[in-house]
Amino acid sequence: MTTAQDIMTRQTITVLADDSVSRVGEVLMSSGHHSLPVVDSEGRLIGMIGERDLIDAHRKVHLPTIVTILDGLIPIGGMREYDAELRKVTAVTARQLASSRVVTAVPGEDTDAVAEKLLRRDVHAVPVVDDHGLLLGIVSRSDILRHLLKP
Repeated sequence: MTTAQDIMTRQTITVLADDSVSRVGEVLMSSGHHSLPVVDSEGRLIGMIGERDLIDAHRKVHLPTIVTILDGLIPIGGMREYDAELRKVTAVTARQLASSRVVTAVPGEDTDAVAEKLLRRDVHAVPVVDDHGLLLGIVSRSDILRHLLKP
């Protein structure tokens, strides 16, 4: 059985939680990757930042539709989306911009299970972490393809 640690990229390009959003953009663009892990000073995974997060950070915020009834303001849907947009456009650091609900893998996890996570969650890469959240590497779609297509 081939596992995540067998195919993961160990020399992972990361950004620090306190890096500026502009620094994150520079690293992402120069790396050629679609997403990057965000780590703290000890190398523990904090979250992931992808191209979409950076695009969202530079978009205009769309205000939710509000209805006034008896001098009360009632939002009509979209409040959750508004909160998420507002969080991203006001982010100053990688920690603030990063998605903290990250799909991860453990070193001994079967590559088929990791591939399933990549496809089901529509992500480009899955960080591989130990029991303490320390980033050990990353498995990308390219890593899975290399494994599947090798002779």
